[in-house]
Amino acid sequence: MNRIPTEISGLDEMMQGGIPEGHIVLVAGASGSMKSSVSFGMLYNAVMQGPTSGIYVTLEQSKESLRGHMANMGMDVDDNRVRNRIAIIDLVDLRVKLDEQGMGGKVDWMGQLIRQLKNYRDNIGFEVLVFDSLGAFFTLTKMENPRDEIFRLFEAVRRMGLTALFICEMTGEDKKQFGEYGVEDYLSDGVIHLTMERTGDHISRKLAIVKMRHTAHALGYLPFKWNPDNQKFSIKED
Repeated sequence: MNRIPTEISGLDEMMQGGIPEGHIVLVAGASGSMKSSVSFGMLYNAVMQGPTSGIYVTLEQSKESLRGHMANMGMDVDDNRVRNRIAIIDLVDLRVKLDEQGMGGKVDWMGQLIRQLKNYRDNIGFEVLVFDSLGAFFTLTKMENPRDEIFRLFEAVRRMGLTALFICEMTGEDKKQFGEYGVEDYLSDGVIHLTMERTGDHISRKLAIVKMRHTAHALGYLPFKWNPDNQKFSIKED
């Protein structure tokens, strides 16, 4: 099975070389667990190291804020090696424009999103999608049946043959539900869980592969960190 390496040192070795092509993977965790940074890092380094190209859909922060944040971590999307191979789409801008035109409440948001992804796929071509985040999208669009719409989105992404990372915020006390609507982990092919653990005044971040179909993967939570020297995350065994 062809795989797309995450380029996270130690992680690819834990799952037979990377994420299987065509898989839909949740990147789940609480606020502050670096879900966006890890997901963008996977896309950025996959593009830097190979022929991959991708799209990052952002709703959590503006396009310029995201570009600046990632550039501060050494991941510059204006670098000549990635400039034409990573596109950032800010759906918040689209929502603001439609609201100004009085059309915000009349839009089939899921249909619009799927059509836009298809247009990008057909016109510029890309293999990897990062969606940040599912919860923000449904808050923005106020859809009545999020569970049905998640199924609709995932199936459309599968038909397009994309490898996708969907970022999911974990809130509340239910630590076994990797998503807000209870169907995300069931419908996905993989789950990567990021945690934050406090010991006294020290906070450590850990990562685990909870699920990855068609993959013999390691289990357990391992510390991970950002290495500014090579602009990559790495994990290490305790």
